Amino acid sequence: MITSKDVRNKRFEKAAFGYKQEEIDEFFAQLEAELDEMERERNEANNKIQVLADKVREYMRDEDALKDALLGAQKQGHQVINEAHDKAEQIIAEAQAKADALEDEAVRQHAIAMEKNREEIAKEKEALIEAQQQVADFKKSLFDVYKEHLELISTMPETYEEATGQVQPQTAEQIAAAIISEQTE
Repeated sequence: MITSKDVRNKRFEKAAFGYKQEEIDEFFAQLEAELDEMERERNEANNKIQVLADKVREYMRDEDALKDALLGAQKQGHQVINEAHDKAEQIIAEAQAKADALEDEAVRQHAIAMEKNREEIAKEKEALIEAQQQVADFKKSLFDVYKEHLELISTMPETYEEATGQVQPQTAEQIAAAIISEQTE
């Protein structure tokens, strides 16, 4: 590629009946100035392209971070639900074990304290129902929290267009125009 320096340093042999040296020098001066301007514009364009490439990489890192956050929230939601199920089963099993133990005791003590045992069994069954209701309330509140998290996550923009309200630039000219537009705002 010919540079302005090449034009500046180019010399021709003089010949009789050749071209006017002043016109050649003037033409070379114009050519040199235009080449200098083109090199400057090319350097500016390369700098803008580098800035845009950095922005694209930054957006890609942000996208990855958002995906990681979404996956983390989903995993945490599943973990909370699994823990709630485990706790509910444990509470129900303990309550059932207590109810069964009291029922067995009532059978052995039937002749001695039938009425007393019936009251205790009824209380334990009420406690079991209350425990089951507490478990159901606990599960419902966990599902509500999980639903809120999913709604918040679903409101997050998935694309550049949704995040900025603009069409994502595709060409270098469009990217440069977008950066210039951002800088003037």
